[in-house]
Amino acid sequence: MINKIDSKINRSRVKYAITLAKSLSPSDTSTINKIWELCGFKSNKEFEVNFKTYYGTSFKDYIKNL
Repeated sequence: MINKIDSKINRSRVKYAITLAKSLSPSDTSTINKIWELCGFKSNKEFEVNFKTYYGTSFKDYIKNL
């Protein structure tokens, strides 16, 4: 039960990261590099693992394709 809740929370955080990234300028690299922190993840690694789990690609590759 707790794993299911954690999964939904992480998915929401990842979706929030995408929303933020779309609203930022691609030249705003300092904010994009810290987006994991803005979305409530404890580390960049945790964010990248969750992002790849839900979208099948890294966040940086996703941003390049926007």
